[in-house]
Amino acid sequence: MADQDASSASDFSAIRSGRARRWAARPAGFWIAVSLLFLTGVLYGLSYSLTGVGIANGIPFTSFVLLMGMGGAAVALLLSLSQGRLPPLSLRHVVSYAVAGISGQGVPYLTVGYVSGEGVPAGIISMLVVLSPILTYAGAVAFRLEKIWWPRVLGLGVGIVGVALLVVPETSLPSRDLVPWILLALLLPIGYATTSLATALMRPPATESLHFAFGYFFFGTLPILALVAATDGWWWFDGRMDPGDWALITCVFVQTLGIYLFVELIRFLGPVFFSTVNFIVALAGIGWGFLFFGETHSHWVWLALVCLILGVIFVIQRRRESPAEAEPG
Repeated sequence: MADQDASSASDFSAIRSGRARRWAARPAGFWIAVSLLFLTGVLYGLSYSLTGVGIANGIPFTSFVLLMGMGGAAVALLLSLSQGRLPPLSLRHVVSYAVAGISGQGVPYLTVGYVSGEGVPAGIISMLVVLSPILTYAGAVAFRLEKIWWPRVLGLGVGIVGVALLVVPETSLPSRDLVPWILLALLLPIGYATTSLATALMRPPATESLHFAFGYFFFGTLPILALVAATDGWWWFDGRMDPGDWALITCVFVQTLGIYLFVELIRFLGPVFFSTVNFIVALAGIGWGFLFFGETHSHWVWLALVCLILGVIFVIQRRRESPAEAEPG
């Protein structure tokens, strides 16, 4: 029965993906999908500033990430139940939820919360997200999922130069004390790259967007629950709503909508086109950082951003392949 359910879910997902690609091939559908792509980037860029607001207002970073994840899981579960469908919880599904959630939600947002508390600007945190496609390519080569191709190798090199421009020049950052925390913040794109590589290696079962969102948040946050329990870092709203409380509540809905759009837009635009969302995340994160915290950046930071974006442009180039090697779809 479980195999039949998994097969049915896979067939249904394939049908939906085919319909989505055909719809996105139409001019109106394409521009709607691109508009949603921009919305996704703006939402993810906003989440880093919201995390900074929560931490700055006294919410422990572990509790912030825990409540954000569990809140996202609750919203996704309620929406799934309203449609009369429970998320599938077979072993394969749970493993895929846990791997994606821990590497794509738990580790990155613990990192964001910690380095935000150490004073790393939200704009710079969002810039580092641009590294994720570059690191994904490096990992794909290491696992022999991709072949070495000089434009992508060049992109990897340009991305490394971008990070160097952030941490090496004396005047690149407001304080040299931020350098080790920015290096720690590299766990953010490393986590996202790990999610992409794990998905390619594990080939998880097809899952509805809301079901994936529930599993992603719930299982990705369980280790943080253990961490909060071990450190006695419990926190809850005290009834006096301040900007940090509202930032946490907003972040729950921002994250839930963001991961839903992520899954849906992969169907509409494909993973290569969707990877350009990283540019939007970086620029949106810088903009939100200015609006929330008045952040400004040195010319070194802007030059680093240009290098990171150029690196991604090189990495997402598609190599011409023979018909036998070409990817389907």
